[in-house]
Amino acid sequence: MKLRLSIDTLAICVMTVLTVIIGIVILVGESAGVQVRVDVPENGVVGPFEAVTFTFSEKISTEIASDLISIDPIHEGYLSAVDDYSVRFVPLKPYEQDVTYTFKISPGEINSTTREVKKPQSWRVHVREPRVAYVVSEAGQSSIWSMTKLGSNVKRLTDETIKVISFDVAQNGNFIVFSSANQNGGIDLWRVSREGGDASMLLDCGLDRCTTPVIAPGDKRIAYSREAAGPTPDLPFGSPRIWVVDLESGADQAIYEDQSILGYNPSWSPDANRLASFDGLADFIHMIDFKTGDQFLFPSTTGGPVTWSPDSNQFLYTTFTQTEEGGRTQIKLADLTTNETITLIGEKDTYDYAYYSVAWSPLAERAVLSLRADEEKPTQVLWVFDPNLLDGIIVANDPEYTYNSPQWDPWGNALLFQQFKLKGQYRPEIGLWQEGTIQSEVIAEGILPQWLP
Repeated sequence: MKLRLSIDTLAICVMTVLTVIIGIVILVGESAGVQVRVDVPENGVVGPFEAVTFTFSEKISTEIASDLISIDPIHEGYLSAVDDYSVRFVPLKPYEQDVTYTFKISPGEINSTTREVKKPQSWRVHVREPRVAYVVSEAGQSSIWSMTKLGSNVKRLTDETIKVISFDVAQNGNFIVFSSANQNGGIDLWRVSREGGDASMLLDCGLDRCTTPVIAPGDKRIAYSREAAGPTPDLPFGSPRIWVVDLESGADQAIYEDQSILGYNPSWSPDANRLASFDGLADFIHMIDFKTGDQFLFPSTTGGPVTWSPDSNQFLYTTFTQTEEGGRTQIKLADLTTNETITLIGEKDTYDYAYYSVAWSPLAERAVLSLRADEEKPTQVLWVFDPNLLDGIIVANDPEYTYNSPQWDPWGNALLFQQFKLKGQYRPEIGLWQEGTIQSEVIAEGILPQWLP
């Protein structure tokens, strides 16, 4: 005899089974507690400024999350909300190089529903040693390469079909932004990972020329200099203006509504709240505070990029001034807390030291400057000094070479720079000075070196 079930009976059976399953899921969920996921690389290797995001299976506030999240060894940073379920730990200073950190989640309630993290969890990350990114130009092409700071393990990051004009490295070291000419006569912005491979278009500038990209600390915005194409191909490009593109929203716009404000060599403050650039037509450094909207002007005639103090409250820049002794290059210090600008170096110089390429390190008491040490010679040396005491040491001074474009590592302990031999047929070289050494060393041939954290 065949057994027949009515549709109602079948429905009741199905609902009963589903109820049991749901009950089991709820019980299992209750026993497991709130789940947490962390976005660290599979290999556990991170850069010195890597932000770490914690995603919970239940809504959570940053206040509660701060009670549950810890890092060992202790490191200075803060938690910020990503959305209702996620918070992000952002380091305020670089993790220590070659150190393993453990991020921990402790058990505890996360909201008023008494849902809780029931089991402790941990994730280990190891801080990698920074590499060096640089440009090699040969056969009419320019490519980005990387290597260790000892000049080994050399790797090409962009292919030979792309001619790199300028580039910048993200603070977290995970990607590079560079400018490259297109087929229409314009210059676009591109992006490539620290491991190289296929580059992707970041900003199609069409007929405009977009150059000198500078990535803001935090890696969310890029400032660059943009020259608008002429109305017709036979007319010249417009004067450069500073634009900012937001990597999260895609918004791209000039930072000054006044089209008469020109600019190149943009420079972000370490807190990413201020941006300075040089207006070569008006001979001013323009600085904008994005938090307040305030704008400031600083007279300068040299056009070199400013260099910021670690706390973002001061910056150094160069200018050329006529004195009773003749024309002199000087180093100015702008203090944004007192709204004062002073001549830090060069006010009483007996000859023009041609100060150039000043760079403030992540250490407040350390900066570097290229200068002409001999009145009779055009070559420049590199001087590492304390901006407060104005004493220091010469770290690169071969009389046959001139040195410029210094770049500090994230900890302020090592210095990359460019060096050129003025006589003979020699290719430009990349030099390295490290704290504790007397003299610098050459690590490779190339140009435009930057740290790749």
